[in-house]
Amino acid sequence: MNVIVIGAGKIGKCLISSLREENHDVVVVDIDEQRVDRVVDEQDVNGVLGNGTQCDTLKEAGVENAYLVIATTYSDEINILSCLIARKMGARHAIARVRSPEYVNQIDFMRNELSISMMVNPDMSVASEISRILKFPTATNYETFANGKIDMIEISIKEGNNIIDKPIYEISQIYGNEFLICAVKRGEEVFIPNGNFIIREKDNIYITGIHKQVVNFLKGMGILKDKVKNVMIIGGSKISFYLAAILAKMSIDVTIIEKNSDRCKFLASNLPEARVVLGNSADHKLLIEEGIDRCDAVVTVTDSDEANFLVAMYAQNLHVHKQVTKINEPEFFQLYEKVMGESAISLSQVTSSTIVKYLRAKLNANSDQIRNLYKLMGGRIEAIEFITPNDADYLGKPIHTLKFKKDLLVAAISRKKKIIFPNGDDIIEAGDSIIIVTKSKSIRSIEDIFV
Repeated sequence: MNVIVIGAGKIGKCLISSLREENHDVVVVDIDEQRVDRVVDEQDVNGVLGNGTQCDTLKEAGVENAYLVIATTYSDEINILSCLIARKMGARHAIARVRSPEYVNQIDFMRNELSISMMVNPDMSVASEISRILKFPTATNYETFANGKIDMIEISIKEGNNIIDKPIYEISQIYGNEFLICAVKRGEEVFIPNGNFIIREKDNIYITGIHKQVVNFLKGMGILKDKVKNVMIIGGSKISFYLAAILAKMSIDVTIIEKNSDRCKFLASNLPEARVVLGNSADHKLLIEEGIDRCDAVVTVTDSDEANFLVAMYAQNLHVHKQVTKINEPEFFQLYEKVMGESAISLSQVTSSTIVKYLRAKLNANSDQIRNLYKLMGGRIEAIEFITPNDADYLGKPIHTLKFKKDLLVAAISRKKKIIFPNGDDIIEAGDSIIIVTKSKSIRSIEDIFV
């Protein structure tokens, strides 16, 4: 499909990369010539130099034939106006990146009256993602499927773990079969493992299961962490604002360290439950005075990857149980995961995943099939939740008789009140919620999982 991306910043670049992996034809629009040239050279896309709110620019980009226009600039108003004009000029769908909660609260008006298909608030999305991780601090990443009935968590296998050097089938014999190890990252390689796959030290593994069984598995390995009761947030950004508000509703005590006095005043007046401290995160004496060593978790969300990385390392050296760090640059993201073995969040990747999920659903003839889509392990593996149709050839047949694509695993099935971690004799029924894990980037509908 023809897609126009307005804005070649970090989010725009990450999104373009994802769209190219999906085999879409992409045109990038930006007012900065160097940015346009760089993206065109790196991503093999077409580029237009100009303002996305200008009709001539959009016409040059081919808006009349565009299936989707996505506006990702730093200005909410430019993004909304670009989408409005693009829809009037013939684009079938339009998505606007917005940061102001005032605009997010008007989504129904924007959709119904201005024909903007979707509004994405990256800061709010990242805050929600971090809050979800803090609910399950043992996990490096934490997702849910089937309306929260099924957990999928990532953990690092560290020295001394009792599943090291054991094949997966033996781990299931020890801990039960109501969970599944569905993906493994080892060094630079990723695997969709079978029962004979042997877990090694320093592996990162994804586990799928009902919450109780996942918790029991973590207890059995001796790595289950206590619930988070107090959090220190480094940086007073919009992410911090949204996150502090969410954590307050979870009855978690929050301290925010912010170096800008005006921003501190804003946060203090709008977040009465939070403790807001004026100070620099590089001041280790201040961090100690404010109790960083007594926190259950430290969340670093400044605009500097280096500052976020350093404070997270400092917190880990102080034996703070949990660190969650916002990382902007892909190179830093990989380095952080290797060095820290802790949770890293990319604003660009979260936004990209949300938009790719929307686009796949729209392109699917049965758009309600795709319920959830998560990109795991740096986007190299996907976990997708589908709702099965009422009529299909594969329904009612034992799974062992079906031919699935390579590097694909049926991780779980939710059927009414029942959760199934399928073996070869289980069947897929109409209306099932089915979760698959795959290395493929070409799964658009449930029919695509079969050979």
